[in-house]
Amino acid sequence: MYVHVVSFKIKEGEEHTFVEMQKFEELTEGKPNGLDHFHIFKDRNNPSLFFLVEYWKDKESKDAIEKLDQHQHFHALRKLAIEQKFDSYECDVII
Repeated sequence: MYVHVVSFKIKEGEEHTFVEMQKFEELTEGKPNGLDHFHIFKDRNNPSLFFLVEYWKDKESKDAIEKLDQHQHFHALRKLAIEQKFDSYECDVII
């Protein structure tokens, strides 16, 4: 299993918008082929810092979704709530 972790600093006042956009995408687009599940974490010490953790069947499945026009459009809309994209990590689940 492939795990993709991304951290975001969300614009002040847009925290709710960011979370709702993620929920809306999940409800309207359905679960992409190869995506097992994802979680959004909010930092306890920095309320504008969020972590998106996605669990995929494999990296190729994630890469295929990233290339789709509709997914690129979602990224463009979501960018309106994001102040800065920080780190991105690629991991393999071993246990």
